[in-house]
Amino acid sequence: MAFSVLMSVYAKEKPEYLSECLQSLVLQTLLANEVVLVEDGPIPCALSAVIEGYRDKLNIVTVKLLQNSGLAVALNEGLTHCQHALVARMDADDICLSDRFLKQTAFFDKDPSLDVVGSFVVEIDEQGKKGALRSMPVTHDEIVNSLWACPVIHPGVMFKRDKINQVGGYNIALRRRQDYDLWFRCAEQGLKFHNIPTPLLLYRFTQNTYAKQSVKLAFEQAIIGFKGASLLNLPIWKRVACFVPFIRSLLPSRLQYLMYLALRRFDPRKTKLDLKQ
Repeated sequence: MAFSVLMSVYAKEKPEYLSECLQSLVLQTLLANEVVLVEDGPIPCALSAVIEGYRDKLNIVTVKLLQNSGLAVALNEGLTHCQHALVARMDADDICLSDRFLKQTAFFDKDPSLDVVGSFVVEIDEQGKKGALRSMPVTHDEIVNSLWACPVIHPGVMFKRDKINQVGGYNIALRRRQDYDLWFRCAEQGLKFHNIPTPLLLYRFTQNTYAKQSVKLAFEQAIIGFKGASLLNLPIWKRVACFVPFIRSLLPSRLQYLMYLALRRFDPRKTKLDLKQ
């Protein structure tokens, strides 16, 4: 089953992370037919060198934006260059496990009614050391009922290109959490979700993750969640729970991370910390 991989890189990406990411695509048991890689504004020579080193191995199709325009703009532009009906998302600092694409395409082949297929993920730190296993709600109904908590990991999904285009693609008015908004609109339009109950992605998640989230962005995220949960008529407590990340953003970054750890027991995206390294 033919498919594209859709990625975006910008100037602040780490070349070593990008290299690990692209190498994980090379090592897939089922290789992508193309990797559409959007350069979101000018990138330094070190990043360009990594991309050129993998261009032929991965059939990389480069799409260049003249200036940094944000992930939503980059992905929407990249989608117009994807040649295949299925598109797998990937971020430049994450790592695919070797059977990710084989398993995701198999799910689409088994159930053609599916539109968005994600999976469990394993968190990794700056050095790539494995941390928590994030297990997600699996079935469509479970996922939709938990959308307030964003139970679909964006860089680990594979979706039907035309269905994402039909709901309007990514919202370019949003600088972050474009996926959160997208999943609500997908659910409202009747798209069908599924999460494969096994980890298929090593997901870069560190204390510095919270440093990227300003109070303003956290509030905007809360509004996205509240509006989306209201659109789906989710219970009031789930709509209010969308503001927890905003409350967390008011704390120093170290305390934000500790609050994240403390609240994991209430998160429908369950975690398990005793992974073998």
